[in-house]
Amino acid sequence: MIVHLVFGLVAMSICLAIQACSSVIAVRHFARNANESPGLQPWWAIFVHFSTLMILLMLGNILQVMCWALFYIVLGSFDDFEAAVYFSGVTFTSLGYGDVVLDSPTRLLGPLQAANGLMMFGITTAVFIAAIQQAVAKRHARIEAK
Repeated sequence: MIVHLVFGLVAMSICLAIQACSSVIAVRHFARNANESPGLQPWWAIFVHFSTLMILLMLGNILQVMCWALFYIVLGSFDDFEAAVYFSGVTFTSLGYGDVVLDSPTRLLGPLQAANGLMMFGITTAVFIAAIQQAVAKRHARIEAK
């Protein structure tokens, strides 16, 4: 049991590193391109920038789901990667269908992964909301300057 808990905490730390990297990449891309309009109407350009930000952030979350799936494969909880990714995705999002479950030795990892997913989606949401707030503040400053 302790070994599985330690393994889960290591997995959570790796996910935090992935989340930090994907957040930094997404924010840098957003900051670099936020002032550039690719010849589109302002509302369309904003939509494109936020869509790109969202995709970059979600790719980080998908990578974390896949990392957890690899951990489950290594621990022998699943025989095939598809089932491991499915379980991992359902658990990471705390959807929890219950149609695929962990066996007794590793079942403590499920709640750890769900808690990890909630925290990582919280970070994703915070980064996304911060970008929206920054874009709104810049737009408001431009309107006020006119």
